[in-house]
Amino acid sequence: MNTNVYTFPLPWSTPPLTLNDRFHRMKEQKLTREIRQTARRLADGLDPFVRPTVTLIWLVTTRHRRDVDNIVPTLKALCDGVVDAGLAADDTPEFMHKTMPIIAYAKGHPTAPGLFLTLWEAGEMTPDEKRALGEVEL
Repeated sequence: MNTNVYTFPLPWSTPPLTLNDRFHRMKEQKLTREIRQTARRLADGLDPFVRPTVTLIWLVTTRHRRDVDNIVPTLKALCDGVVDAGLAADDTPEFMHKTMPIIAYAKGHPTAPGLFLTLWEAGEMTPDEKRALGEVEL
C-alpha cells in the first residue's frame, strides 16, 4: 500500500474543462485526452494505491465567486489519467475516493493562479461515505 502524499502542479492556470464550456465535441475530446495524458505522465512510475483519494486544487488570485461543481470535468479527466497510469483499478467509488475540487484564494502565492493534483491513500470508505450509505440502508 502506498502511504505517500503526492502533489503535482498542473500546466494550466485555469481548469481546461468546465461544465459551462460549450466546445465542439472534437475539441472537448482533445482537451480530455490532453488532461488524461498529463495525469498519466505525472503519476507514471508511482507505486499503486489500494484506494487513492484524488483532489483537484485551484489557486486563484481574485475573490469573485466560483462554483466548485463547475470544474468537475477537469477532475474527472485527471482521475481517468490516474487509472491509465495504473495507480488505481478504476475510478469508481470502490477503487477511488474523489473529493470535490478545492478553490482557494492565494493572491501572492508564487504558483497562483494554478492547478494542482493531489493523491494519497484513502484506504477504506470515509465516515461520510459510510454515513451516506447507511442513510439509504444498503
